[in-house]
Order: sequence, then C-alpha cells, then structure tokens
Amino acid sequence: MGPGQAVGLSALAASSGAYSLMMGAFLLARARARAQRQPPSRAPRVSVFKPLAGVDDDLESNLESFAKLDYPSFELLLAVASTADAAYPVAKAFVERHPKVDVRVVVTDPHATKNPKVAQLVALERVATGSVFVISDSNVRVSPKYLETLIEQLEGENVGLVTSLFVGTGEKSLGAALENLQIGAYVAPSIAASALLAPRPFTVGKSMAMWRRDIAKMGGFRSIGDVLAEDHLLGRKVAEQGLEIRLSLDAVENRNVSCSVRRTLERHTRWAKMRRVISPTGFALEPLGSPLTIATAFVGLSPGGLSYAALVSTWLLQMLGTSVALRTLRGRVPWRILALEPLRCYVTLWCWMHACVSKRVSWRGHPIVLGKDSRIVTLAERREARAKDAKDRGPWSTRLRRAFANVA
Repeated sequence: MGPGQAVGLSALAASSGAYSLMMGAFLLARARARAQRQPPSRAPRVSVFKPLAGVDDDLESNLESFAKLDYPSFELLLAVASTADAAYPVAKAFVERHPKVDVRVVVTDPHATKNPKVAQLVALERVATGSVFVISDSNVRVSPKYLETLIEQLEGENVGLVTSLFVGTGEKSLGAALENLQIGAYVAPSIAASALLAPRPFTVGKSMAMWRRDIAKMGGFRSIGDVLAEDHLLGRKVAEQGLEIRLSLDAVENRNVSCSVRRTLERHTRWAKMRRVISPTGFALEPLGSPLTIATAFVGLSPGGLSYAALVSTWLLQMLGTSVALRTLRGRVPWRILALEPLRCYVTLWCWMHACVSKRVSWRGHPIVLGKDSRIVTLAERREARAKDAKDRGPWSTRLRRAFANVA
C-alpha cells in the first residue's frame, strides 16, 4: 500500500466514522425526545412572527396550518415590507378567511436594519402582545400541537431559546428534490446530533421560540440587524446571557415544491458562505461529513480495486443512512428521491468549493459581501473601505520605503 492509499483510507475512516456518529446521535436524540415528552404546565400568550417576502411554495397552505393551531392564547402577525409585495394579497385573504383567529397584517419599514427579515422582526416586536415570541418562516408548515411542543421545551429552567428541527417536503422538481434531500439526509441529522454532542445546538431561523424579556435584555431584534445569519447571532446572544438553548425534535415542514436546480445551488452556496465566515474551521471540515465524496476523491487520486471497493462501500453506507433519516422524519420516501443521494453529495461539494473562493452573495436581489460572523457589507461600503485603506497606506513607493525602513 502506497502513501497515497494510506492517506485516502485514513480520510475515509475518519469520514465514515463522523457520518456514522452523526446518524447514531440523530436517532438517539429522536428516541430520547419521544421518551421525555410531556405537556407544558402553563400556556403563556404567544406572538407568532411570520416575515413574508414574495409568494413562497404553498404559502396559502402554510398559513392555513397556523389557523389550526391547538393553543389557548396566541396571535399571528404577518409582516410585509410593502403593499406591493406579492405576499400582501395572500396575507389579506388569509385574514378575511379567518375572522376568529387573532391575526393581522403589519406593513414594516424595510430600511430599519440591513437584514430585511430582521427589519420585519423589529416592527413586529413593537406591536406584539405575547410574552413569548415565535419566529416562523413563510415556507414553514406546522402541526396543531406546534406551539405546545415549543412551550414544553421553553418552560424548562433557565431555557432562553428553542429551535425546531425541520424537514423538506413537497418536491415536484429536481431542484426541490435536491433541496429536500439535503435537508433530510444531512442538515436535520446534523442539527439533531449537535443537540446531543455539542455545547449547544445550532439555532435555525425556520422556527424559533424565545421569551420576550430575554430579547429585550439583549437590545431587541435590532441588535442582530446587521448580519445575514441572524439566527446564529441570536443563539449566541442568548448563550452569552447564560441561558440554555434547546432543540424541539418535533420537526416542522419546510415546503420546497417547484424550485429550480439553479435556485437550490444559489441557496446552498449562500448558506455555505455564511458557515465559512461564522465557523471557518467547521466549514473546512465539512467535506468529511460525506464519505461518498471522500471516496470519489480517493478514486480520482488513486484508481484501483481498493478505491473502487471503498466507493461502493461508502455509497451503500450513505444510502442506508439517507433512507433511515428520511423514513424517520417523513415516513415512506420514493426510491427516486433516495437515488439522488450521490448527486446531492456532488452538488453540496460544488457549493462548498464555490464558497471557498468568494464571500459575495445576492440576498433578495441585493449584492453584498459577508464580513466576520456574516456581517452585511454593501458593495458601496466595501469600495469605500478599500479606498480609505489605500489612502491610509499611501502609494506603493511610500509603502516600500516604510517597509525598508522597518527592516533597517
């Protein structure tokens, strides 16, 4: 066995071990959650924040699921940045269909913060009446017991935030199938594993619950308005207050029905870039989470019987893991979805490689550059900063003279 093969096998062993650990922790976390389930002892009033921007897949049906919530006291606040937004008539029609539901549409100021979603949260925070805030994205669909399961976790001693596991559903296009497969085969298991193995679970903005008093202590939602990964920073701020973050294992549905492959690539590339600026070390190690990807590289670098056998073995391992994860989260899953697992791995690798060479993203039509912790830097701000830096340093001749002077 040559040095190249030894390195390849070592990388494969590390990757397969990490993948198996993630899947095992995911299943154990789900089993523990079922065993420890009990109804909450109280029912504080809840304000559900729904930031809307455009008409996401199945928006009407997603909103309808919130009209069926089985919880004694809650209000539903639907935010739009403009009455010209396509989501506005959908939201108004929902309100008219449900006169018995405590729901209203709030037109927000899109310029309140750099992050347009947080700008909506800032406006909703001012008009909310609940002692608990629940943030739920527009492409999320929930069960009638959704609020009850969140409050069950939130009322624990010293708990400051509860985030929900989520699973992609509804695929009718290749792009949507890849999106939902990525969520179910990797994202959801890794989030569940983090709740069991990491100091605190990942906080995901798809669905989060928190006490109003704790948000006020950290300066309100405006304090997280200058970053793109507002959910990550919110989790950090909660942890800095000495509060616990919990994960609700009752998964909500993230509806992805008809998006294109291009949109899926753009979305996951953007998320990869955010992970890069938030946790560079974790980002660098991400390819190890896919044994099939490592085995494919092994074949490319050292083709032969050993690497081909490793490729087949890792393919079987990931097909098994994907099947178990999706069946645990969704029940029966068509084989045509499972068969996309190799393609999903290579698409994910492409997004990761693209994120390695660029921090520029497009967010709702606005090009921005990501700074540390996903700070939003507009292109104008970046040009201004570069111009100031060049002015401070002076021309090349001056910088060279300074350099030689320092050496001397």
